[in-house]
Amino acid sequence: MRPNSRLTILLLMFLAIASAYGQRTELKKAKEYLVEEEYYRALEYYQLASSKGATLNTQAKLEMARCYFHLKNITQALGLYEELKDHLEVEDMVNFASCWQQSNGPELAIEWYNKAIDKGANPVDMNNLIKSCQWAMDNDAFDADVRVNPASLLIGGQSFGIQYYKDGVVYSAEKKGRNKEVDRSGKGMLNLFYSDIKDGEIQEESRSFSKNLESDYHVGATSFTSDFKRIYYTKPVRIKGGDSRLKIFTSVYDGEEWINERVLSISTDDRNTAYPAVSPDNKYLYYSSTQRGGRGGKDLYRAEIKSSGDVGAGVNLGANVNTFGDEEWPFIDKQGNLYFASNGLQGFGGLDIFKCEKTANGFSEPVNLGKPINTGVDDFGYVTDPNDTLRGFISTNRLGDGTSDAVFTIAPPVVEEEEKDTPPIFDMDEIPVVDMDDVQPAETPVETVVPVIDLSKYPGSLTTKLTSTFNGVVVPGVEVVIRDANSGELVAKGVSGADGRVSIVIPDEYKRDDQEFEIVFSKGDEFDSKRMIVNIMEIEDINNNGLSLTPRFKDEVLDDIGTMIIPYVGNEITKEGLAVLDELATYLTLNPKVVVKLNGHTEARGNRYNNLNISQNIAEKAEQILITKGINDDQMIPRGYGERYLKNKCKRGVYCNDSEHLINRRIEVVVWRILE
Repeated sequence: MRPNSRLTILLLMFLAIASAYGQRTELKKAKEYLVEEEYYRALEYYQLASSKGATLNTQAKLEMARCYFHLKNITQALGLYEELKDHLEVEDMVNFASCWQQSNGPELAIEWYNKAIDKGANPVDMNNLIKSCQWAMDNDAFDADVRVNPASLLIGGQSFGIQYYKDGVVYSAEKKGRNKEVDRSGKGMLNLFYSDIKDGEIQEESRSFSKNLESDYHVGATSFTSDFKRIYYTKPVRIKGGDSRLKIFTSVYDGEEWINERVLSISTDDRNTAYPAVSPDNKYLYYSSTQRGGRGGKDLYRAEIKSSGDVGAGVNLGANVNTFGDEEWPFIDKQGNLYFASNGLQGFGGLDIFKCEKTANGFSEPVNLGKPINTGVDDFGYVTDPNDTLRGFISTNRLGDGTSDAVFTIAPPVVEEEEKDTPPIFDMDEIPVVDMDDVQPAETPVETVVPVIDLSKYPGSLTTKLTSTFNGVVVPGVEVVIRDANSGELVAKGVSGADGRVSIVIPDEYKRDDQEFEIVFSKGDEFDSKRMIVNIMEIEDINNNGLSLTPRFKDEVLDDIGTMIIPYVGNEITKEGLAVLDELATYLTLNPKVVVKLNGHTEARGNRYNNLNISQNIAEKAEQILITKGINDDQMIPRGYGERYLKNKCKRGVYCNDSEHLINRRIEVVVWRILE
C-alpha cells in the first residue's frame, strides 16, 4: 500500500523544524557557556550543533577559535583564525598574534599585534608583546649545557606542579576511577601522589600522598617547610553565588598523617590565591594572587609565616618582578634566588621561566632562562633538586597540541672524560739524534680553512642500565648492537656488565644532526629482543632513563600474558583488541597479585611528541576499559613510548603502506611484577 504523500511531507517538515530548533538550542547553549568562560562546554555544544547539520557562520567559528585558544589548543585556534583572518575582531587579532608567537612565528605575530593596535588594542601592552617577539628572534639559541626531556613517568592531562619531598617527589595527577567530574577545561580532577626518585628519575610506582588530603576537586601546587612537618597547597573552593576561587591551605604532619587542614587568612573570596613557595629559612611564604592593587592579572607577593602556620599581610614584590600579565609559580632555591613563570616579561610566548638572584635589597632584574627550558608555549612549575641545583623538573604543555601538560626533567648533558695524549718519555740513551745535514727544507703547505663543528653538543656514548620489566633487577650479558639506520653499517657494539650497565662510545663521524641509529638489545632466549630507531639526540634520553627487557617466562600462562598485543586504529581500540582486553581482564581477576604494564606504541608518522602523547592516551584508555571490567587500577601501569619501538621496517624515510604502519600501532602487555 502506498504511503499517504501528504502525511509524509508533513512528517518531513516536522523533522526539519525539530532539527533546526535543536541546532539553535545547541548554539544558544554554546553562547551561554562562552559568556561564562566555560570554554570546554561551549566547544562541546558548537561541535554538537555542527554534527546535527548546523551551518556555522563566521561569528560562531570565531567563538570556536576563542574556545580553542583559551583551552591552549593553539593548533586548532591558529587554523580557524587563519581561515577567518579577514573577519577578526580586536580580541581575535591579539589571540591570532599570540598563536603565531607560541608557534615560533614572531614575524607574523608582530604583524598582527600591529594590526590589533590599528583597531584599538592597548598600544602599551601590544608594544610590550612586540618587544617580546623581537627579543625571541634575537635569543633563539639553545643552551648546550642543559637537557630537557619528558620525565620517565608521564604525568599527563594537566599539571598542578611537582615538588621534591624527602627521597622522592610529590605531584598532582588524576586519580583513575575516583571521580568522573571534569573541570572547565574538560580535564579530570587532580590529587596528590608520591613517587620515589632514583638516579634523578621519577620511578613508576606511585601512591596517594595522603588520604586526608584527597579531594573530589583539584589539589596541588605544594610547598613544604624544610623539616617536612608542614605543607602548603592550593585547592579551588566554591563561594557564594556559585563561582570558585583558588585558595591556599596548610596542614601539619603528626608522624602518620597530614592533619588540621585550614585555609590561610590571605585567601579571601574576592581573589584567587595560589602557588605557595616556602623560603629556605621557613620565614616567608611567596605566592601568586589577583588581589586588588596589583600591576596586572596575577602578581607575586611575600608574606611572613607565623608560628601558627598562618601568614601575615602579603607584600607585592613590585615592578621589578610583576607586569601587566601573569606572574605565578614562584620557587625559592637554597641560595634564596627566586624563580617564577611570567607571560608579561620578554619571552618566547606563553609562560616562560625567569630567575631573579637574591640581593641585599631584594631581587635582581628577572632573567629569562632561555631555550631549551623555555619554549613558545607554557613552561611553569620550575623546581631544582635540593642536592644538585643543575637538576630539576618543569611542567609544560609543549607535547602534542598543547591541551595537555607533562613534567619534564632538567639535567646537564653527560660529559665523557677524554684521554689526554701524553708525550713519550725517553731515557737519556734513547733520545733520538737528528743529522741536520739530512734535513730537507719542508714545503710550505697551502692552508685550508676547515669549518669547526662543535661535537660536544652530541652524546659521546650510549651509557645506560638494562633491567628486567618483571622485577626491576639488572640484566647482565645483554648484547647491544648499534647500526646506522640508513646504511645498515655497524657503528659499534657492546655487552652489559654484572651491574647491568653498558657503555658504547659513539664515533665522531656519526655525530651530526640528522644521524639516526638502529639499536638492538638481545640476550639469547631468556629475554625478548628490543629494537629501536632513534635520533642521536634521543640517546641522552636512553642514558637518563635506562631500558628494560621483557623476560620469557617458563610459566606458560605468564608467558602467554606477556605476548598479548592489543591493536588500535586512530584513537580507538579495535574489535580484536577489545577481545584481548577481555582475556586479560579474566586473567587479572583470577590473579589479583599480578601487575602488568600497558605499553602504548605508534607508527613513525606525524609529530614525534604528538605520537608520544597518543601512545600514552591509548594506554590509559585500555586501563580505563579494564577498570570498568572490575580490575584494580593498582594492577596496571599505562605507559606511552610513541614511535620508539617499531615492529617492522617502517621507520621515518621508508615508504610503507597503511597496513604496514598499523602493525606498529599497538599496546603490548608486559608482566611487571607480583605483589607480595
